[in-house]
Amino acid sequence: MTILEAIKWANMEAEIPNFSFANLQSFNSFHVDSFNYEDWPRNVVAPFTIQGTFDGGPHTSETLIIEGFIVRRINQDTNDWRHESVEPDFIEPMRTMARKFIRKLLDSDIVDPQRNAAGYTIQAEYMLLNSHLFGVGYRAQIPIMKNVC
Repeated sequence: MTILEAIKWANMEAEIPNFSFANLQSFNSFHVDSFNYEDWPRNVVAPFTIQGTFDGGPHTSETLIIEGFIVRRINQDTNDWRHESVEPDFIEPMRTMARKFIRKLLDSDIVDPQRNAAGYTIQAEYMLLNSHLFGVGYRAQIPIMKNVC
């Protein structure tokens, strides 16, 4: 299984309805408005980074640094986005999806079974990009088996 295959599998297993693999500039220039409201929520995964360590011998350890956003458009006026109902209605459900996505990614075949702990950060996102998307951004460090493409 490749890293991208594992990401798509984890997205499906986490029951996130839609998936995009693009950096934010590309995603935004695709014009987020072209998606219908039923195309949300969406997991937008940015191109990932591999961080590795050589131990001075033949062994290496590698970590997948994955960043993305689980967001949705809301079909109401976003001028009052500071209203406290945004948190339980739009942010917390996306936060839950992000946790589930990271957990499912840890269940994939790419994870190094000898180093299965993963650090992550989940941050609220209000009015992201030009289409007023709400949800969360996430960043996770997933220990992967070396030579996974």
